[in-house]
Amino acid sequence: MANDNLDKERLNRIFKGNLTGDDEIYLRKTFCDLSIEEELEHTAKKQWYEILRDKVPEEKNLEHILYKIHYELNTKQRKSKDRTKFRNIVIWVSRIAAILFLPLLIFSGLQFFGGKDKNDFASVEIKAPAWARVRFSLPDGSTGWLNSGSSVKYRGDFISNRKVTLDGEAYFDVKTNPERPFEVSTNEIIVTATGTKFNVASYKNEKNVEVVLEEGKIVIKDREMTESVTMNPDDLLVYDKSTRQLHGEKVQSEKYIAWTEGKLVFRNDPIDIIALRLGRWYNVDVEIQGNNFQDVRLRATFINENLEEVLYFLKKALPIDYKVISGGIMCDDETYKHKKILFTTKQ
Repeated sequence: MANDNLDKERLNRIFKGNLTGDDEIYLRKTFCDLSIEEELEHTAKKQWYEILRDKVPEEKNLEHILYKIHYELNTKQRKSKDRTKFRNIVIWVSRIAAILFLPLLIFSGLQFFGGKDKNDFASVEIKAPAWARVRFSLPDGSTGWLNSGSSVKYRGDFISNRKVTLDGEAYFDVKTNPERPFEVSTNEIIVTATGTKFNVASYKNEKNVEVVLEEGKIVIKDREMTESVTMNPDDLLVYDKSTRQLHGEKVQSEKYIAWTEGKLVFRNDPIDIIALRLGRWYNVDVEIQGNNFQDVRLRATFINENLEEVLYFLKKALPIDYKVISGGIMCDDETYKHKKILFTTKQ
């Protein structure tokens, strides 16, 4: 689709929150067509410049805004034909875009798009749907990957306050800025960096939080600020939620970040690590029955194999068996019941 085929007048009206007629159908069709994403970003940027005229101090990447639109339109189910939720999505996009375009004029942007207070910064949340990996970019030029079912949040004043909140697992490639450290917060720890590459796994249903450093240096602190650890490349730091203790070891960092390339890598890993990482990768619950797995170790790399293929390989290569108990279904209350895998020793 050529750029001229985009209905600029309609898009301009939609961005202002003025929906009429079949705008919803047009918006859904336009923003879900990934083949025109680059042209759409260019058009959206031009229209924001026209709206805000010469107030924009510098160009900003719209990739994360477009992803948010894609996610809202494709993954959130609307239970009725009421247009209120849809209208809210468009108004939300308008506010966030204004903030991201005006990092030095936050107050003006919020006032223009209906903000009530100069401290009332809107939040941006980027999500990775189940069974999907999502590449994201942040307003300061930092980039990263979100693993399945994970999310990051940051405030509209991110340029001056480089802080994100993580739920799940993410890989960060942080743009260097010694004057403004980059912080990743989870429920248990805070990771601080000025420019580096690292991976954080912080799942609510797991007993540990893991941080692996690929490049540079980072500082880890617990929420109580009772302990601080500086990490170097190939360091793995584990925070035990029950004991609230930090402990570390040297590892091969590439094993822990291979998921960003679609690879599931094991390097002489024991059964508990195998179960943990399979659960994360395939969004399933893996339970180990018995304690006769002391000598079970796995060295393998899986690329694009489905769960059944991996389980079949494990059964052939290791002295284990497995059973699929239940799950993998959407319940009546719209909650998802995970598939459960039970590892047992071979009889």
